[in-house]
Amino acid sequence: MTPTNASPLLRIADRLGQVATGSAEADQTIHEATGQGGLVLPYTTDKNAAAQLIPPGFEWRESTYANGQGYASCRRSGTGGKWRHPHHGQWSATEPLAMCGAALRAWAMLAKG
Repeated sequence: MTPTNASPLLRIADRLGQVATGSAEADQTIHEATGQGGLVLPYTTDKNAAAQLIPPGFEWRESTYANGQGYASCRRSGTGGKWRHPHHGQWSATEPLAMCGAALRAWAMLAKG
């Protein structure tokens, strides 16, 4: 299921950039906002769970770190950075939080159409 409203996704992503750690409450919010099925995974605390949030047709880019923060980003697969806006990224306190934020930003772009 593809989310149809970008605003809540962007608000959640913004909040993930401000918190120090993930939580079960944040995981549930992300799960519902992105229309994930099945069990709620620990998206905000586990890198492998966060990696599953990426929209179909997207790929993860290499993460980076600076000043105690992690930056994660994703882009459409096969674009090689040739599009005007080549990626969706997020700075956060941990890599899973950053990955969640980046994935939510990609979902928000899809919701905008």
